[in-house]
Amino acid sequence: MTEENVPTRPLTDAEKEALVRSTRRLDLRRILGGLFVLYGVIVTIVGIVNYSSDPAKTGGIHINLWTGIAMLVAGLLFFVWDRMNPVPAEDIVGQVEHEADIRAEGEGRAPQH
Repeated sequence: MTEENVPTRPLTDAEKEALVRSTRRLDLRRILGGLFVLYGVIVTIVGIVNYSSDPAKTGGIHINLWTGIAMLVAGLLFFVWDRMNPVPAEDIVGQVEHEADIRAEGEGRAPQH
């Protein structure tokens, strides 16, 4: 969260849930996984369309096809990793509350907890 968005009061349960949802939605693993899958699809299609011309250029290897498949696998592994090990809600909420406490101390107020 940016400084302007750090709460000056304790978060409600609905605000905590919204914060956790938005933080998990923007998890770097999801972004990288999406990019790898997108580029993997594009490169795989190029490898299929140019199937006969790639080996002549790369010494017998269908480089676009294999690279595209590898990128698809990598992207899917990022998604699986995110699904199997999400950022704990306690860490997300704790970080925001810690930032609020630091900001309160800087403004000369006592922390809210």
